[in-house]
Amino acid sequence: MGQTANTLKRILFVDDDPNVLTGLRNVLRTKRREWEMVFAIGPEEALAKLAEGPFDVVVSDMRMPRMDGATLLARVKQLQPSAVRMILSGQTELESVMKSVFIAHMFLSKPCDPALLQSVVDRACRLNAILRSDELRKAVGKIEMLPAAPRTYVALNEALMVPTCSVAAVVQIVEHDVGLCAKLLQLVNSAFFGLPRKISSLAETVTYLGISTIKNLALALETFSAGAETSGLSEAALLALQNHSLLTGQIARQMETKDKKKAEEAFLAGVLHEVGWLVKVNDTVAHDAGVPVDRALLGAYLLGLWGSPHSIMEAVAYHKEPHLLAHPAFELVDMIYIADHLATEMGVKGTDAQELDLTYLARVGIDETQLSGMRVAATKTAGITKGDSA
Repeated sequence: MGQTANTLKRILFVDDDPNVLTGLRNVLRTKRREWEMVFAIGPEEALAKLAEGPFDVVVSDMRMPRMDGATLLARVKQLQPSAVRMILSGQTELESVMKSVFIAHMFLSKPCDPALLQSVVDRACRLNAILRSDELRKAVGKIEMLPAAPRTYVALNEALMVPTCSVAAVVQIVEHDVGLCAKLLQLVNSAFFGLPRKISSLAETVTYLGISTIKNLALALETFSAGAETSGLSEAALLALQNHSLLTGQIARQMETKDKKKAEEAFLAGVLHEVGWLVKVNDTVAHDAGVPVDRALLGAYLLGLWGSPHSIMEAVAYHKEPHLLAHPAFELVDMIYIADHLATEMGVKGTDAQELDLTYLARVGIDETQLSGMRVAATKTAGITKGDSA
């Protein structure tokens, strides 16, 4: 049964140190009118609380005796797949993050600023409202990873065996893989790293995480891909989707000529704009819920849980219907709207192509002459891309 808008959100906090839980109880006192907070001392008590009823969010410490946070959240995933899962880690090494990267939706460093903790939990609760049924939220909660073509990992591992492998070489491989792009973006923008701003450039992401971490993540992805459920797409359909997404990103990047950072943001939004199609959602589940699967919102929901920049999440959510966003001028969402259409027009098929709304584009400052120039540039880009992939 779905919750009403006035129902308190149920949040479970787990730590083996009673003093930490007491501190959380005190600093979060102001949220009592919005959250029903439950505090469990250790994983055993947490599992008992989970058996008593559903939670919207579970926040667990990473380092606990007998059962660590990643193992606990794996159990949460089985027991309550619709709950948002968060890890609190005070460890400085990356091993704990790598262990939980397929289990936790969000990563928080410990000690965590109370304002930040409130913000991310609130965000998780709001994002849960994007999907319109408990059944579809459960479908998202069961995701372990985004599927990717195996050839990506083969190419990446071969490149990383070369001692002189450069960041540019890694970026060139990674940018062809929608799933890996999304997972890297999730990791670098997690609160674990505590960066002062969101990173949306793939090159900057690879540079910051480092070649070694990229290699570890690639190996982990390959391990999980062997046993994880696929998207349900055929290999040919998955490859077509990746090619379309890559071309969309390249076309969108060309539209931003003044700001290099915004150009990279446009590229990444384009690469990820169809990420919702990489999520396997049972048609029976969608039918029983009485709600068609909105793949754009599904992708935005997932990216939002992972802490992606808001601008990218917004562009993914509304790239089919940018007029739903109140904005007077040409923005990122419009770039993806046009680029998605042009990529399909160039013969690199995406999903449910539609005619461009010229009246809407005129309202945001794009006339037919400008659109014609974008089409010419896209044609050249499509030709280069096909030549490179031949």
